[in-house]
Amino acid sequence: MFGISPWLWLFFCVGAVSLCLFLGPLSARAKSRWGVAAAALHPLTTIGLFYSLAVHMHRSLGGWPEVNGEAGFPPALVEHSDLAGSSFGAMLLVTIFAVPVALPLCALVPQLRPGVRYVALYGMLSLVAFGLMQLAPGPFLEWWWD
Repeated sequence: MFGISPWLWLFFCVGAVSLCLFLGPLSARAKSRWGVAAAALHPLTTIGLFYSLAVHMHRSLGGWPEVNGEAGFPPALVEHSDLAGSSFGAMLLVTIFAVPVALPLCALVPQLRPGVRYVALYGMLSLVAFGLMQLAPGPFLEWWWD
């Protein structure tokens, strides 16, 4: 049910960035608020899913898993893991492939110039989210990366 494909998250992120760039007749102040919210949504959601997965896992299993994979996990934990993994994968793909293309494009095309700050914000927040993920407990990180 929650095993959302990373491609779906990628399209969601591209749509959010597009929304930031083409908000239309809103005032500059309203456009700025919507743009910041759209740029921050995915990285904040990803870090929230990651840490809520850690809490869910620790409570469901009574500790950290001793084996890699999801064998023996309750179905809700497997779904949570799939959702967090898809969100992280999409954030990684967008940050590595889309942001480096979108930044110079927004900087060079006059109509897209207002969007450069939102694309940059998305990229920076994604890097911050990745850094915050490194603060998770060691056993959880070992399971996550394997």
